Amino acid sequence: MPAHLTSTKQIDRSWMEGELFPLADKLREGRNGSPALTGRALYCLFYEPSFLTRTSFERAMSLMGGHVQFTEDASQFFPVQSTSYIEDTIKFLGHLHFDGVVLRSSQPNAVQAAADADILSVINGGSDTDHPTQALLDMYTLQRELGGADGLSVAVVGRVDHRNVNALLLALSMYRDVKVVLCPFTGQPNPDIFAHCEASGMTISVEQTLTPFAHELDAVYLNGAETAAHMQLLRARNLVTVKIDQDLMGLLKPGCVILDPMQRTEPLITDNADARWAGYRQAENGLFVRMALLTKLLADG
Repeated sequence: MPAHLTSTKQIDRSWMEGELFPLADKLREGRNGSPALTGRALYCLFYEPSFLTRTSFERAMSLMGGHVQFTEDASQFFPVQSTSYIEDTIKFLGHLHFDGVVLRSSQPNAVQAAADADILSVINGGSDTDHPTQALLDMYTLQRELGGADGLSVAVVGRVDHRNVNALLLALSMYRDVKVVLCPFTGQPNPDIFAHCEASGMTISVEQTLTPFAHELDAVYLNGAETAAHMQLLRARNLVTVKIDQDLMGLLKPGCVILDPMQRTEPLITDNADARWAGYRQAENGLFVRMALLTKLLADG
């Protein structure tokens, strides 16, 4: 039976820290021997444009010796009118002898429908409300930058109803004594995820500014607007209440890390030359985490 990663709630902390992250470290250091995915094939099936996630998976697969193909405008090539189009597409890929698929689709339940076909391994590459591999690379980055996430104080700035933020909050809920401050300039926190985090013991609040809390923060997570036009609209309405500028940087701890999944709109940070900004390190961490994940899901399939 193929193994799948369909949601962040599926991730177990002991597996993540005890198996996946150590394997990512070995791959980073070149200590994992010969490529584990020689002869394996991955398809990146993206119904929405993607650069970072898709390219990261493609590079990860090729570095592990596997073969990868993709489309990021899948609705132009695969029928989407029927209710079973996802299952049909996955079965088609399975009969072409692909071993796994990274699926991005904002249609509700599309990823689970693909996994239920149970033909090949399915990885959620970004659904309507979740992005589990983003959560994995974010937690791996916190481990490498800060030694872990227990006891951290984390601020999330920008679009807080986005899949990146949902996945981050779910991942942080696995840790102890975490405090999260949400500073939205668009969207509202997902109420189900908010409730899940509070039930886990996380302290979580919604604020208009970071200034009163800046000196307490261990990490800041930036999540910009979905499009440049959306960002312009938010600025025109004076809704962008937080910018990581020189003044705010001066209030942050010297060891505070700024995580940035680098949405393709105007950046929220004015100086990414500051060593605390981890955007490129975060992207590199994502490569090794995805190499490790593909190995775990496909090598023994």
